[in-house]
Amino acid sequence: MPIYEFSCSKCGHMFEEILAFSDLENLALECPACKSTQVARGLSTFATASGDAGGGSCGSTGFT
Repeated sequence: MPIYEFSCSKCGHMFEEILAFSDLENLALECPACKSTQVARGLSTFATASGDAGGGSCGSTGFT
């Protein structure tokens, strides 16, 4: 599921929510800081985790 960033139009607070795309249709969010419902949505970038604990680049085993 994507992470969506929201910013409050009233106080400027930014927050994130993990939501299914289908949940956006009937969503009524409020700012956690000021409780305003005047929020604007944007799509946040995402990160992935791999099983490679070595911290190497793609395809690396972590061993030299």
